[in-house]
Amino acid sequence: MNEDDLEILTCASECDPQIGAHVGVEIRHKPTQITVRETKLPTQFANKTEAMKKLELKLIALVQRCF
Repeated sequence: MNEDDLEILTCASECDPQIGAHVGVEIRHKPTQITVRETKLPTQFANKTEAMKKLELKLIALVQRCF
């Protein structure tokens, strides 16, 4: 996946008193306009990693439908 094809946004998410505020991540794949969002994990890095996995799965599914 080309980094130039991605738009990555971060945003404050719900607050958990035990672990503090979560930092949500939204990733948009510009060529396909597929957007994924992850907000459940406690760190921005973890949310970005999970969002990238979800995006990759969606792109694989899209390619498989085309062939």
